Amino acid sequence: MTSKIIPVEPFDYVIFGGTGDLAQRKLLPALYHRWKDGQIPESSKIIGASRSEMSDEAFRAFAFEACEEATPDDIDKAEWEVFEKHLFYLTMDATDKEADWQALDRLIDKSADQVCIFYLAVTPKIYVPIAKALGAAGFAERNTRVVLEKPIGTDLESAKAINEGVGAIFPETRIYRIDHYLGKETVQNL
Repeated sequence: MTSKIIPVEPFDYVIFGGTGDLAQRKLLPALYHRWKDGQIPESSKIIGASRSEMSDEAFRAFAFEACEEATPDDIDKAEWEVFEKHLFYLTMDATDKEADWQALDRLIDKSADQVCIFYLAVTPKIYVPIAKALGAAGFAERNTRVVLEKPIGTDLESAKAINEGVGAIFPETRIYRIDHYLGKETVQNL
């Protein structure tokens, strides 16, 4: 039995915590493999966002090293050269409503049907501040999705606070909660 690769519609994919461990070990390698298998459209963008100072070129090198470390025998140099042109980086503190949200806005495709995914690969303590900042910057009104990485909080009370806080900005139909270990196949098939 072989798996069928289903192409998806064009999207922009923003990873808050773009230089963190989750992005390095799981997300960037998974996205590269989705590209390599023909599932990511040419017009899609992958944007790493983090407080670390970094250029697009440095982020592309960071992503290459991450993919090479995750699957050293599976990097196709020609494919990588095409894929890396879809990688961008933005230095920003996503919890700050006054951050340069316009810089992120300039990177994102504003087509009405284009999906923008915000993957919060950060500590759950800042899920609500990021959601509020996204809302204040006008991203919640668009065709967006927000992905929360488990664990969501440290106990029932903090989990409820996070779910209520994010839910005040984004409708439930656009909030995705994922555990990258239990949902490893899903993450790999992003």
